[in-house]
Amino acid sequence: MSPISRTALSAAAAVLALTLTACSSGDDADKQSADDAQTQESTEESSEAAGSKGESGSAEAAGLDPNNLPDPVATQDIPATVKGDDEATMTVQLFPLKRKGETLVAQFAFTVNSEKAADEDDPGDNLYGYLGNGSWSPFLVDSQNLRKHHVLKYSVDKAQTDSVGTNFKPGQTHYAFAVFAAPPPDVDEVEVSVVDGMNLVTGVKIS
Repeated sequence: MSPISRTALSAAAAVLALTLTACSSGDDADKQSADDAQTQESTEESSEAAGSKGESGSAEAAGLDPNNLPDPVATQDIPATVKGDDEATMTVQLFPLKRKGETLVAQFAFTVNSEKAADEDDPGDNLYGYLGNGSWSPFLVDSQNLRKHHVLKYSVDKAQTDSVGTNFKPGQTHYAFAVFAAPPPDVDEVEVSVVDGMNLVTGVKIS
């Protein structure tokens, strides 16, 4: 075969490879866009269901019935930052996880315990402040597939209760929710990192 023929065949093969790659990349991109759109729609539905009514920080805003709260699957006291009380703690509770389509909704309760009674005019503090100006970033661990699921971030304050927007006083309970991408249907339990300072909650069943 002449050098010219070899060159022509090589060029044709290269063009064919580029064409296949482009088609494949386009298909993958279209599929990813469709998956993202479906997950975003499911996230918005889950967020609306979790926080469609009630003031921020209330049980209703977290998607819970205040008159019929579920039993928590985990409860732990962690240190809390309260001015004038170095012994203050915060009781953190995790409620059962709920699968909603392509998403998973987690609900929580935070109650600050302090011997320092808040003055009537004292507005209290927000979750961010009680955590020592630390961010609240819960996540899930799917040990079966070795995957970590962070809170979905399609829009501000739509997939997670704002940790700085609502103040509450010691003795009051602040309720919150967070929405994650759901693990595959065959995964029926995960580990949950609720907040820094709290032990990882293992073997949490998905309902």
